[in-house]
Amino acid sequence: MSLAPSPVWNLDSIFPGGPAGEAFRVAACAAEDALRGLLARAEKLGPIADDAAIALLAALLLDLETIGVTLQTMSTFAGCHAAADATGRDALRADARSSELWTLFGRASVVPTDRVIRMDEGVFLRLLAWDGLAHMRGDLLERRRLGRLRLPEAEESLSTELARDGILAWGELYDEQAGALKMAFDRGNGVEQLSPGQLSQQLSREDAAVRERAFEAQKTGWRTIGSICAKALTHITGTRIALNARRGLDALDEPLATARIERSTLDAMLETARAATPLMSRYIAAKARAMGKEKLGWTDTFALLGRSSGTVSYDYAQDFIVEQFRTFSPRLATFSERAFRESWVEVEDRGGKRGGGFCADVPTRNESRIFMTWGNNERSLATLAHELGHAFHNEILAEVPPAQRRLPMTLAETASTFGEALVREAALADATDPAVRLRLLDASLSDALAYLSNIPARFELEQRLYELRAQGPLDAQELEAETTAIFARWYGPGVADVDPMYWANKLHFYIGSIAFYNFPYLFGYLFSALVYEHFRPLGPAGAPGYERMLRRTGDAWAEPIALEELGLDLAKPETWALALRSVERDLVAFEAAVGQSRASEAAAG
Repeated sequence: MSLAPSPVWNLDSIFPGGPAGEAFRVAACAAEDALRGLLARAEKLGPIADDAAIALLAALLLDLETIGVTLQTMSTFAGCHAAADATGRDALRADARSSELWTLFGRASVVPTDRVIRMDEGVFLRLLAWDGLAHMRGDLLERRRLGRLRLPEAEESLSTELARDGILAWGELYDEQAGALKMAFDRGNGVEQLSPGQLSQQLSREDAAVRERAFEAQKTGWRTIGSICAKALTHITGTRIALNARRGLDALDEPLATARIERSTLDAMLETARAATPLMSRYIAAKARAMGKEKLGWTDTFALLGRSSGTVSYDYAQDFIVEQFRTFSPRLATFSERAFRESWVEVEDRGGKRGGGFCADVPTRNESRIFMTWGNNERSLATLAHELGHAFHNEILAEVPPAQRRLPMTLAETASTFGEALVREAALADATDPAVRLRLLDASLSDALAYLSNIPARFELEQRLYELRAQGPLDAQELEAETTAIFARWYGPGVADVDPMYWANKLHFYIGSIAFYNFPYLFGYLFSALVYEHFRPLGPAGAPGYERMLRRTGDAWAEPIALEELGLDLAKPETWALALRSVERDLVAFEAAVGQSRASEAAAG
């Protein structure tokens, strides 16, 4: 029996009436009024030198913290509607309205942050001790520590204000173009116009001919808006180059600070990814043998070998995930049951939805919303477990004040990948059919390939964007060539072709609010493996320590968390190498399973 009453989420419980409804409109107007009041108070702040000035600053910081929670809920509501109806005018308007409010919030935050950064050290210590600000200590120390990343107050304010019609607008243009894009896909019995999200489902079909037709349709479709994508990337990257030059930063200074990891950690992690190349080459070679090919095609890397355990229905997935979560944490299982019963999850397969999946926080209600499209397969099961892990992370962080929920992308992937691993481990343990086991091992290693080869390739490509943009506007054909060269290096000679349009179809490159939306995924994958190896063997006894660690992720950098909770030094490549042990275990089992499968086929032939 399904725990969820519907495959469509309930957004009306957040704001009834939809994105054009009165509830959202009233909330947006009230938020704007409040933000303009906060902006006016901020602009009147003078130098912070005495207790009277500290009191004004403290009150402003607390009020900004409070309204930030409201804005996050509004952003989730609007963003969820925009994802569920990518071409809906009301949804897009609500999403744009939410972005405008966040811009206003950013403007109101400029002066108080500048005062925190530039005040005398003695005054800053008094601010830290101010009544009511104890929970903000980590946040205030962080602002002061990262002051070097900011422009002077007036320039920072202007940059924040112009972002709405500049770098963020280019990202919105991309979202609209991608959301409206239709691709002509030949199913074999007629041509159908599919959205990018719908077409992506065809790239992993068992029928190789279907996969190849889908791949060609995808490349053709994205090329129709290639010049627009190149122009958007030109101005997103160009804006960042200009701002970094003004601030005296290189391209990675701000992304690393936002991710809350040191450069030494990034270097050690990338070294581990390069060291994993032989493992990935072995995987690619074994998969090619299983497919009877010399080399894999691009879509072959998505298709899974073996046999599915059957159609994986949404009903079955809910029960299976809850059951496996309970083996480690009864609280996690009970929480997931609540998410299903209260319709936090959107899985319906229909036109007009964006591709991909995500989990978004609804902090005013202590809820989350999960978005994906159900594919009736093991990948959908894994995605659902992954996003529920994110939602549980939100649940844990709800126990601390908002100023301690500044979750960086690096650590944001910890609970999600942990949840996915719980389900994968259970599915493998239950698999008695060799063909089913082969498929599960392939799925696990396909994920490893995505993290250890695809993510580093994205990172290198984004670095290359800065170099190309410094020479002039970005060109669509040149971006195709660069993408092909970089991805071919990371995937190696065992893959015959790669996706030349990856620069266009991966929306992460077009997020105006954050650069290098890639290496945090590699961190999350490897770090969560370390976390899993530490806590999973303890069973339910490990859950309290796991939750304690999650509770810290919104107010600390990754290195002290790893050292104090796991006893690991993230600046050492040998630490990250430990995370590859599970990959190597699965690879050895996969190679054996491929050998067994080929032997069985030979005997049957």
